Amino acid sequence: MVKYEHCGIRPSKRKQCPITAGLERYGKCVARPERRLCHPARSDQEIGPLHELWRAGCGWQLCHPVDQLVQLDRAGEFSARNPRPEEVEQLKGRYIFGGVLYGHFGHFIVESLARLWAQDAEGVDAEAYIFTAKVSTFPQKSVEKLQKLAALLGLRLPIIVARVPTQVETLYVPAQGFGMNDLIEGSAAFRTFMNTHAGAGIEPTGDEKIYISRSKLPSDRGSLLGEYKLEEYLAAEGYDIFHPQRFPAEEQIARYKAARQIIAVDCSPLHMLGYVGHKDQSAAIILRRSMVIGDYLARQLQSFKGMDAYSIDCLLDDWILQPGSRPSRSSWGEIDFGALHAKLLASGHIQNPTPWPSLTQEERSAELERIEKMHEAKFRSYNEIKVIRNKSII
Repeated sequence: MVKYEHCGIRPSKRKQCPITAGLERYGKCVARPERRLCHPARSDQEIGPLHELWRAGCGWQLCHPVDQLVQLDRAGEFSARNPRPEEVEQLKGRYIFGGVLYGHFGHFIVESLARLWAQDAEGVDAEAYIFTAKVSTFPQKSVEKLQKLAALLGLRLPIIVARVPTQVETLYVPAQGFGMNDLIEGSAAFRTFMNTHAGAGIEPTGDEKIYISRSKLPSDRGSLLGEYKLEEYLAAEGYDIFHPQRFPAEEQIARYKAARQIIAVDCSPLHMLGYVGHKDQSAAIILRRSMVIGDYLARQLQSFKGMDAYSIDCLLDDWILQPGSRPSRSSWGEIDFGALHAKLLASGHIQNPTPWPSLTQEERSAELERIEKMHEAKFRSYNEIKVIRNKSII
């Protein structure tokens, strides 16, 4: 972790990602969110050189220790300018750089909380976390709501948001301790922090078997065709059908602590389970889209808690909201219920040996009609999209 004196933070409307920095102290420097010159990160890396950026695609770029704002011009070359004095708000005191503050539940608990570990780091004496918001219009009420959620997971300091270019008197910049892709197993410091603080003081309450459902989520969130049928099958196996968004965060944590067997379609609440669960649990993660997210979620549960976790792929097709061309959070998975039954039986999550029938043609057609009506848009088979794409290449 690096400590800066008189460090500038420049907010942006664009998506931003964090940096990692070496354990050194610099004079004045200015930060600017930038989309280029990023390098992949490793979850076992606590510190690195100042110029190294996390996560290919976008990132926070801190200039070298000079009072200049560094950015790329259109030709891809470096250019620099000093920020105008009227652009900069002076903030006295000691702060920890938190990264980007996301309003989306999953991105918040994965990326916005990835530097909580710095509160327990030696030599850190800060009065608040300072973030930049994903969008400049991020409402203060949402910040307060996220503050309460983060407090349940170990945050002890207030959250403030830099809404204008800001020069901080003293800024600690910790490495991102957790994230997707290569960061999914978390750094040792972040895992230790979460395993010590997340959900502390909340007693386990609830059923030993839960299915984390997506069937009551807003219409822009994808799921499985015929999830209602999966819920019926699992209810017959003794599973409580749990809709986490309908409960306070404290109760969600209590339910995740109490459960011994968890089944879920790949979803953000599994990150919460990774923070507050325990080694005596077993989780089955059903893929709802042709992406590697299930493997990542299983790795998080295994590395943070040592629990048994399985990624189960029974996809027959992805149904893509048009005009999209690939699976996303709004796509819907069509699964082989018989294959899913066999895999859950093998993993010990269900007991009845009678295979589950898949959707009939009539049920499948009704589901597609339902989601198209719900979205007021057409859905298209990803298998068909890939066939057309391959023909155009040939």
